[in-house]
Amino acid sequence: MRTRTFVALGVALSVGLAGLAVRAQDGKPPEPKGIKVKGLVSSLGGFTATVSSPVFVSGGTVELEPGGQTGLQRFRVPTYIYVIEGVLTTQYETGPVGIQGIQYHATGQGFMDNGGWWHNHMNTTPKPIRYLMVHIGYPGAPTVQKAEPD
Repeated sequence: MRTRTFVALGVALSVGLAGLAVRAQDGKPPEPKGIKVKGLVSSLGGFTATVSSPVFVSGGTVELEPGGQTGLQRFRVPTYIYVIEGVLTTQYETGPVGIQGIQYHATGQGFMDNGGWWHNHMNTTPKPIRYLMVHIGYPGAPTVQKAEPD
């Protein structure tokens, strides 16, 4: 499996370099066209992170209906949340100063949960909300732990 992955990577890199060589022959750099980049925004400003290998990235999109909630949970690995649509309300039971308590994140905003903090994501608005959830861990690491019922 690894061999196939490395071969595919090698082929993709070769094709990409060949394309750069063809463009370089005419002496002009390629002109940007039809592109818009919007940087990710976190509650602390622009989003940046540092990770070490090996890294396993997983996640998905989540939709919460009006009045919906995830229930008490904690991420076991660092997790990035980006709000696609709506206003996500998060109640953190614990965490450092600035994290504990209620947080609101609107469309286009994101935040990093370093893992280990009990929280509940909620939709307190009359419209559905959607957000992207990206877990950054290592192979085999559990990503989410749900609270045990009393």
